[in-house]
Amino acid sequence: MLTYHAHLSGRYSPLAPHVFVPDELYLSGNMRNILAIVGLVVAATIIGAFVFLYGGNTFPSRSSLAPAYNNPPDKTTIPFTELAHGAHSSIPVRANYLITSEDQLSELWKMIDAGGQTPKVDFATQSVIAIFAGQKPTAGYTIAVSNVEDAATRDVTITLTSPGGSCLLAQSLTAPYQVVELPKTSLAFTHKDLATTLSCLQ
Repeated sequence: MLTYHAHLSGRYSPLAPHVFVPDELYLSGNMRNILAIVGLVVAATIIGAFVFLYGGNTFPSRSSLAPAYNNPPDKTTIPFTELAHGAHSSIPVRANYLITSEDQLSELWKMIDAGGQTPKVDFATQSVIAIFAGQKPTAGYTIAVSNVEDAATRDVTITLTSPGGSCLLAQSLTAPYQVVELPKTSLAFTHKDLATTLSCLQ
């Protein structure tokens, strides 16, 4: 059984504007963790060179860009296909990537545990997005694209699932991710995170 909660909140770090840091780190005053996260993400950015959290190909939180429409544009549901998902990646923080070339996809494939050959994608007509939940203390966490809609922007809804207190879990670090392919667009990307809790009670 899945229980839905309010979407996650946070802010971009003043130390590195493309790094999204959850509110709980700011509220706890844990600057050591924030500095560690910033350093790791900067390293990942240098390796991949295609983080799209901030900048030209933006993918910020949907609420931060929500315009006031008197007549909201019609929304079109966009199909997407999963290329890979798993519980282990080298991305230690919550992040989103927009992949627009074969070289970028090859670099991404080195950061995840999908294995095998890099999938063939026609980047003339398609794009790829990769979403990362960040490092988690146990098994049982997942992240997945649940909906994609086009209107004034391309809006991606992402569901992050956490295990409930009743779940018996492997006590090992994980870093869940998902990679999906979808039609190419000239629209700017936005995203909204939805947090869910999985109950293991029968």
